[in-house]
Amino acid sequence: MKFSKLGRIALATAASLFIGFGTQSCYYYTEAYIIVTGSQYNQVASYREQNQTGILTAAPHDPLSSGGTNPIRAVLLNGGRYVYVLNEGTPSVQADGSIKWSGANISLFSIGGDGGLTYQQTFFSTGRGSIRLSLATSGNYLYVLDQYQPGGSDPNITPASTSVTAATPCYDSAHGVFHPAGDITVFSIDSSTGRLFLVQNQQAQNPLGTPLTYFPIGCGAIDFHLASSYLYTAEASDPATGNSQVVYAYNASSNGQLIQVPGGAQPITGATNIGVIDTSASGSYVYILDNGTNSIFTFTQGGNGLLSAIAGGSAANAPNAAGMTALTTDSNSQHLYVTNTQSPSLGSSASVIVGYIITGNSGDLTLFNLNAGQSTATFPTGSTPVCIFEDPSHQYIYTANAGSSNITGSKIDPTTGTLVSLSKGSSFATVGTPTWCLYSSTTD
Repeated sequence: MKFSKLGRIALATAASLFIGFGTQSCYYYTEAYIIVTGSQYNQVASYREQNQTGILTAAPHDPLSSGGTNPIRAVLLNGGRYVYVLNEGTPSVQADGSIKWSGANISLFSIGGDGGLTYQQTFFSTGRGSIRLSLATSGNYLYVLDQYQPGGSDPNITPASTSVTAATPCYDSAHGVFHPAGDITVFSIDSSTGRLFLVQNQQAQNPLGTPLTYFPIGCGAIDFHLASSYLYTAEASDPATGNSQVVYAYNASSNGQLIQVPGGAQPITGATNIGVIDTSASGSYVYILDNGTNSIFTFTQGGNGLLSAIAGGSAANAPNAAGMTALTTDSNSQHLYVTNTQSPSLGSSASVIVGYIITGNSGDLTLFNLNAGQSTATFPTGSTPVCIFEDPSHQYIYTANAGSSNITGSKIDPTTGTLVSLSKGSSFATVGTPTWCLYSSTTD
């Protein structure tokens, strides 16, 4: 078949346009859905992340009610189909020092093809004052960290005592009473529906001789994190020994049981106000952020699950940063990024990300020039960041910020680890007073 010169030109033009549009449609796609919880209006929302620019846009019909009050955490079930939102609830201190809780639960949402969330069902932890969620590596079990074990006849009331007892060993200095210790509630998961089923404690019984519906821990639950097959729980104090700033290690068995590692109640020597426990992306290092000393403690895992401090011990925060709230590493675990609520050199209300180089053979942390445009270990972010993560394409880092009710994005240099602002805007409005963020990988 032959074409005239004009026809050949038209055909070439059409082909180039087809290729151009085709390339663009393949290149601009949704990399992930970013999910954020917010406490101002008790909401949860999903946002689409554009691969090419890092821009975020709200999913249809979001935000939604979180299904309770004070949504504080969320986790994504393996496979990206379901999200669990933990509503801490609203505490009300009674005249006798007991605490009445309302709106405390775990809400299950499904994620649609457009990233939108749909409420499915509500579940309840055994304890109250629930503050953290974690999933087993297999995705078969959900762990809930509760500040208080159940006690008394009303499951929504945490009892109080004017004296220390076996049932109320934890002192509440604000109200001059004693409360129950904390616990971890464990659920098994139906992966096809996301439904939760309570796992009973086969190692301990209540006075009636039936298995406990929870796994006891110490006083003042702070945070926990699953690393390999061990669940590490940071607590303010251990009522059995009197030690403060303690990390318990539990073997998270394949049947949902939590078995405390012998000698696993480890005081973190030097720490005075632990805020976060987390790991590097590789799982090689366990990090503890201590706001009392404004430093980061780095550990490795022993074969028995106990933590061993690296030779370098702790690393100081950047001299112009304070109030550490969250951490993440890049996918290669070469750089550590820590969010801080304050930067005294910029003003007490300014918030920053601090960057460290991770020495591969030792785990030592060294501050580096994180801001590509300046010689400083800090990079500005929104006010009062509560979470931070690297996106699944390993191009961007995002924080959700409680003080400014927004999500802030920045682009990562894959070689140096430095950050720069996104080319088409780095700040995205979100639900009021964000409390947590995570992502669900996807490709459209």
